Amino acid sequence: MAFLVSLYNRYIYIDDAWFGEQAYWLARDGIVKAVSIRDFFDWDTHLLVYHKLHIIIGALLIKIFGWSVTPLRVFNLLVLLFFVFTLSQYFQKRKSIFINGETMIALFFVAINPLLALYGYTYRPEILVMTFGFISYILLDRYLTEEKKQYRIIFAGIFSGLSFFTHLNGMIFGMAGFILLLWYRMYKQGFIFGLFTIVIAAFYFYDLLPLENFHAFLYQMANFPDSQGSQYFNHSISEILLAIFSKLADEHMRFFWSYKVWGFSALFILLTILNFSFLAKKHKQLLIYLFALIICLNVFGSQIAERFLLLFLPYMIIIISIGIGKLISRKNIIFKSLVLILLALNIAGLVMVFQDIFKRNGDSIAEHSQIMAQIPDDGSSVLVNYAFVFDELKNCDLITYKTFEYDQVRLKKTFTQTEFFNKSVGLHIEYIVVPPDMTIGDDSRFPFLCDGIIDENPLYFLWRKDADYLILKRK
Repeated sequence: MAFLVSLYNRYIYIDDAWFGEQAYWLARDGIVKAVSIRDFFDWDTHLLVYHKLHIIIGALLIKIFGWSVTPLRVFNLLVLLFFVFTLSQYFQKRKSIFINGETMIALFFVAINPLLALYGYTYRPEILVMTFGFISYILLDRYLTEEKKQYRIIFAGIFSGLSFFTHLNGMIFGMAGFILLLWYRMYKQGFIFGLFTIVIAAFYFYDLLPLENFHAFLYQMANFPDSQGSQYFNHSISEILLAIFSKLADEHMRFFWSYKVWGFSALFILLTILNFSFLAKKHKQLLIYLFALIICLNVFGSQIAERFLLLFLPYMIIIISIGIGKLISRKNIIFKSLVLILLALNIAGLVMVFQDIFKRNGDSIAEHSQIMAQIPDDGSSVLVNYAFVFDELKNCDLITYKTFEYDQVRLKKTFTQTEFFNKSVGLHIEYIVVPPDMTIGDDSRFPFLCDGIIDENPLYFLWRKDADYLILKRK
C-alpha cells in the first residue's frame, strides 16, 4: 500500500531525467544526445555510450504518449509486475521441489525490498535487464532439470542477448549461462547458446557504424565520468590485473552499500552459508549461475554500486526463500532469531526509503513551470537542476548542473564561485536557477552555494528569489 501511495507525485529521480533526456532527443531527432550537458566529450551532439534498448523503448513511449516522465516510469512498473509473475511461475512449475511455501516467501521479499520500492517506479534499465536475465536462467534451468528441448537453449540465448542490448552490464547473463553449460560439459549447447546471445547482443552496436562512430564510442567510454568505467582503458596488463583484484576485494561494498541493502544482503549471506550443502546438492545450477554473475559483474561491470544488486535479486530471493522454508521446520531458536533481526533490519531500510520518497514527493512539474515562467527572455540559456527537463526541455534551452559536476570530476577539483561563474559565461548561460537543496544544508557538489550568498562579481547578480529558489541573471 505504501508503494502505491508513493507513486502519486513521485519526485523526479536524477536517472529519470538523465535517461529521459536521451530518449527525448532520440524520439525528436533520431539521435541520442544529452544536450543539457554542454562542452563535455560531444555528448550534446551525439552520445554513443547509452543503454540501447532501454532508450529506444523510452523514445517509442515519448512518440506515443508525448514528453512526460509518467509513461517512462509506468513502463518500468509494468516490467516489475511481469517479473513478479515470472518469479511466481518459476516456483509454481517446480512444486515437487518447493513445498514449504517458498512462493509466498519469495513474493513477500519482493514486496519489502527497498531497492524495488525505489527503482520499481524509476526510469532505469536494471529491472528490465534483471527480467530478461532471469527468463534466460529459467530456460537453462528447465533444460538442465527437465526435458532437453533445444528451443530452451535458443531462447535462453535470445533473452541473455536482450539483456546485453538493454545495458552493457547485461553481458553477465551470457557469460554466466555459457559457464553453466560448460560446467555440465554441454559444449554443443554452450555454442548454440553463445551464438544466439551474440546475434541479439550485436544489435547494441547498430549505431556504431561508420567506423568514426565506433572510435567516438570508445573515446566517450574511456572518458566516462565515473571512477570505475574507464579503468581498463589505456592501461598496461599489470595495471588492468591490479584493477581487477582491487575490484574483487571491494565487491562486498555492493552488498553493504547503504541501509537499502544491509538487511537483505546479510540475510542472503547467512542463509546461503547455513544451507550451502543442501543448495549445492539440490540447486547446484543456481549457485554456479549466481556466483558466475557476481564475479562477471565485478570484473566486467561498469562500477560497484548497490543498484546493480537488482541483477542478482531473483536468485538471492530464491535462496532466501529456500533457507526460510527449511528453517521453519527446524527448532533452532538462535538462527530463527537472527533471521528475524535481519528481517527487521530490511523492513527498517524499507521504511527509511519510503520516508525519503514522501519527503521529496510533490508536484515538481508545476513547480518547474512556475519557475521557468519567470524567465522573460525566450531562447535564453538557463542553468537548472536536472529534474527541470520534465517538462521544460521542449520549451527552453536548458543546461543542467551535471555539466559542472562532470567537469569537476574530469578536472579533479571543486570549482570556486568565481570559476563556476566564469564557466557559466563561457557556456553563454543567461540565467541560473539555484534550487533549495543547494542553498540549504551542505551540498558537496557546489559548497559555495550552500549559504545562498552570491559574492560580489562582475558576471552575475541575484535577480529574483521565489519559493526558496534563487534566480541569478548575467550582468
